[in-house]
Amino acid sequence: MAVREVLPEEYDELDQKLEKELPLSICGLVHFRLMRRKHLLTEKMVLVDSWPDFSVLVIVDRQRREIFPIAVCFCRGPDFVSTLDTMLHSAWGELSSPMFAVGSSCDVNDALVNQYKSETSCPFRQNHDKAVVYTLPADSSVPIPMPDGFRETELSERHLDVLCKTWPYSKSNEFSSTERWLKYHICNFPTVCIETDDGCPVAWELQQEYGSVGMLHVEPEYRRKKLGSIVSRTLANKLNKGGHLVLALVTENNDPSVKFHEKNGYVRLPFKISFLGCFFETKQ
Repeated sequence: MAVREVLPEEYDELDQKLEKELPLSICGLVHFRLMRRKHLLTEKMVLVDSWPDFSVLVIVDRQRREIFPIAVCFCRGPDFVSTLDTMLHSAWGELSSPMFAVGSSCDVNDALVNQYKSETSCPFRQNHDKAVVYTLPADSSVPIPMPDGFRETELSERHLDVLCKTWPYSKSNEFSSTERWLKYHICNFPTVCIETDDGCPVAWELQQEYGSVGMLHVEPEYRRKKLGSIVSRTLANKLNKGGHLVLALVTENNDPSVKFHEKNGYVRLPFKISFLGCFFETKQ
């Protein structure tokens, strides 16, 4: 099987083809549009198994970066996992480092792992917390008035210290600097922050590199003031005004987060995804 890179002059056609594959292609489409809008596709390889008709898409870093590489995938179904496997290996050949893969449905990732005879021979490690996939229609994001004493801003480098301290996965981020990872996101992608009038950040959310909104946080003493909903809807409105789909990936056993997103107008899509760690060095 040949792995083909999509050329810049083919991006419009790729966008249209991914849109026709919705909802299953939503991660690949949102990520592709985000990278294109931010002029970051020059740093990516946009790989397909064939062109113009393809069954597997992998968008991955062109070379190693100082943050953990992300591979965003689209795969039509379990029948194409050997192709997805080949393409992830091909991407790893350029990076020679672990990757974090997101976007494939759970049945695809299960089949991808199960094609290996044993856990020791399998380079993939699944996060068994499956994620529910949500999107937010543009007409469902109704703004909520800001309470007195607060103001809307954006995240910046001056917020890095508090972001690192409050993000629950900071200590487990063993492959890259959490501060460097967060700085990359707040410098490149849409964010919303709510501050008190004296400049203290109390609530925030950002769009992550793979397209999903996330890292929603409200300081404990400021909860129950609808600040989480204000942040979430404000960020969604930013994305909608730019003509982009709003994507949220929510761990299915996180009942408070599931209820929060549904209360705020998010619509659940008919499949789940799981996250893959790709550690191809284990096969050497």
